[in-house]
Amino acid sequence: MIADIISLFILSILISISTFGGGSQALFYQYGVLQNHWISRSDLSVVLAFGYATPGPAVFGTATFIGYHIAGVPGAVIGTIGIFIIPFLTAFLAAKYLKHLLKNIHTQQFVKGVGLAATGLIAATAFGLFNFGSAAGWQVAIALAALIISLRWKTNPLFLLLAGLVIGIISV
Repeated sequence: MIADIISLFILSILISISTFGGGSQALFYQYGVLQNHWISRSDLSVVLAFGYATPGPAVFGTATFIGYHIAGVPGAVIGTIGIFIIPFLTAFLAAKYLKHLLKNIHTQQFVKGVGLAATGLIAATAFGLFNFGSAAGWQVAIALAALIISLRWKTNPLFLLLAGLVIGIISV
């Protein structure tokens, strides 16, 4: 258990360093589900859905949940500190220079590129989490409807998650 907590702490730091702008879900899927088996694929799906439905970045909730699953409250604290420490220090140090940096054309292009890469990683994670063999037709219909609605009308994701929750509860 101690080795898992240390691994989670180091992994959380590395994820927070390497996924500027998003994409952490794919790494948590790779390392937390596939390699270390800390949580199941369905657990990660629930954690991500909950993370997107609550204020703040979903990544913090993911690290916290995995830590809690490994070692209870101490694990949750370690996971949270690991994922949060680098962004906190970076924001603290960059605050002085941020306005100047964002005027730089190279910085603007970097931020756009990172955003596009993060979008691809999130899509890849969604397909990895989806269990094609056991999905019911109504589940696929909900997913497609949410995709179409979000692309066509730019609907707030929270409303789509709440609608999915209500439909899921009604259909069970």
